Amino acid sequence: MSLLFSGVYRFDEFELNPAQRIFLRNGIPVAIPPKTFEVLAFFVANPGRVITKDELLKAVWPECFVEEGNLSQHVFALRKALADRAGCIVTVPGRGYQFTAAVQAIESPEALPPLSRIDRPPEYLVQHTRVSTQIVLEESSLPGDRSSALRRFLWFLGGAALAAALLVGVWAARRLNLPLTLRVANYAQLTRDGREKSIGGTDGSRVYFTEELPHSIAEVSVSGGALDPVPISLSEPWAGDVSPDGSTMLVISQSEGMGPADSLWSYRFIGHSLRRLANGAVDAAWSPDGSRLVFATAGGDIFDLRNDGTDEHKLGAPGGYINSLSWSPDGSRIRFSKDGFLWDLAADGSSLRRVLPGWSNSPSQFSGQWAPDGRYFFVSDGQIWALDERPHFGRIAAAKPIQLTSGPVVWDRPQPSRDGKTVFATGRAKRGELVRLDPKSRQLRPFLGGISAEFVAFTRDGSAVAYVSYPEGILWRANADGSNTVQLTAPPVYPKSPRWSPDGSKILFVDRTPKGASGIYVMAADGGAGSRLLPGDTDNETDPSWSPDGKKVVYSTCPALGVSADSDLRILDLASGKSAIVPGSKGLVVPHWSPDGKFISAMTLDSMGMKVLSVDSGEWSNLDTGSVAFPEWSHDGRYLYYLRWKGSATLVRMRPGDTKPEVLSDVQSEHFTGFFTSWMGLDSSDNPLLMRDVGNDEIYALTLHER
Repeated sequence: MSLLFSGVYRFDEFELNPAQRIFLRNGIPVAIPPKTFEVLAFFVANPGRVITKDELLKAVWPECFVEEGNLSQHVFALRKALADRAGCIVTVPGRGYQFTAAVQAIESPEALPPLSRIDRPPEYLVQHTRVSTQIVLEESSLPGDRSSALRRFLWFLGGAALAAALLVGVWAARRLNLPLTLRVANYAQLTRDGREKSIGGTDGSRVYFTEELPHSIAEVSVSGGALDPVPISLSEPWAGDVSPDGSTMLVISQSEGMGPADSLWSYRFIGHSLRRLANGAVDAAWSPDGSRLVFATAGGDIFDLRNDGTDEHKLGAPGGYINSLSWSPDGSRIRFSKDGFLWDLAADGSSLRRVLPGWSNSPSQFSGQWAPDGRYFFVSDGQIWALDERPHFGRIAAAKPIQLTSGPVVWDRPQPSRDGKTVFATGRAKRGELVRLDPKSRQLRPFLGGISAEFVAFTRDGSAVAYVSYPEGILWRANADGSNTVQLTAPPVYPKSPRWSPDGSKILFVDRTPKGASGIYVMAADGGAGSRLLPGDTDNETDPSWSPDGKKVVYSTCPALGVSADSDLRILDLASGKSAIVPGSKGLVVPHWSPDGKFISAMTLDSMGMKVLSVDSGEWSNLDTGSVAFPEWSHDGRYLYYLRWKGSATLVRMRPGDTKPEVLSDVQSEHFTGFFTSWMGLDSSDNPLLMRDVGNDEIYALTLHER
């Protein structure tokens, strides 16, 4: 590849000089292999354009044959080098790549100021003790020898002063216990089976976690090795926090289906004894001394109680979806994630406050834990960060957490070791494969080339399809066969539940609003900027569904699937811009208007049944579906298709008025993935669509280093 451009390219905090083969971030050289450099150079020279893999291969390797896998490795290395800016390289399914950063080509870079070496990327955002000594030497009329001697003497004094200042700074940093750097020095993979995992806690020698397919709790040594099952005779057990003395683990036993958790238990490792502590818990954590614990309910309430299950009382009602509870080591505060944002409150239930307001735009749920000594709070939003929790007397508080990981791996559930020198976390390479239930063989087969996509929706006439790529979260439009793709959104927008208008001219979708609620957005099907459907609404808005005539939209006020007891259904009249509550819809979620306009279906809050509203009579009727997820009407309005979770995953359908659902296929041997952990939809012929998990999920030990 010929790099003829004599100037430089700038994008974000990066600068690329193709002629001199220099790549800088904030003025600091970034080392990448030669061919990776050429791939980057081709990207920045062609910003915004979809570049096919063949075009890229011919440009970088013009005179030799190179497999696509080699190109993928260089793109992976490039994304790793770009760290938190890796999202500017977008994979276009079935075509190639698109470089989405705003690139500035500068023919004469010497006239521009250099990129700052102080405004460094997140991995350098730590508390440094900086002492600057400046000595100004002016030319004088002193004789040469005396002037030279004076200059040497002044340089000597300046050097001595600088050295003394640095020593004082290092002493002060150590005296105040301030690290000059905090980073991950080593990554050690502890598990190797690829199955989805969720870390519960550690007793110092073992890490306890929940594993899917089949659902079970297991343990692994902190140094890695064989996985051992933990024998717990509960339905759908989930590993939770381990007591400070390492003797007992909290366990959540979930009810069948996708509804709220059923009960909270304590499990003693010696003797394998179980004790029921509370009902309705979705998450829990031990107090620092192990005498009490705190738990959250599906309705957004927080309680504490003794470790034997007695003396239960309510601390507060923050509302929303609460998870990742953590009690501070000094016992003063309880921290948790609420609807994807970090919050905490005092241990007595007072002083509820948002932590780090406006810090992260990630759509991922936060999860976090305090270090045992309380110095740091480790939090994940897809990457792992360390929030400095120490008293800030005599120094400036950190403006934002210290970033510990970067790159394409998604990190979750950080759990500090008992000595605080290591953080255990799950690292996941997310990828799915779109599959369809073949109507003849009743087997799942790749669909649209097996692209990694979910929320697939077809127009009423079946001529076009919209989908959201996973895990990038980009909304695309294409012909029904997947050809002629058009990108409609870009990060940080992450569309969910896209819905075509009946005439195919618009698309509705759900995304987070600037204030953190879920909101419905509308955009033209041929692209352009999306806008809020209800710009003045302060309630949550999810799961929109058009009326068949395109004049109304029904939606739910639930902030997330099945987690808000305050949810109801509302119908928006597009002409007047006013919405009204649907009578009798209290506690219902996921509404769908039937294509014939006769019914509106909705799931119950516990996901264990459905109700169907007759639009003409206004009467609700129960539909005995059993556990239900991702319901969809057939295109003729006769059937409701859904995914049933009851011991195993099953694809079923049911007509209003039926007493028993029809089983289409048992898919319990499959492992699915998606933004909501799984997803189901229908193609234009009413064949069920799912996204099979082809990613990788393991537990790692991240060794921390302070200097």
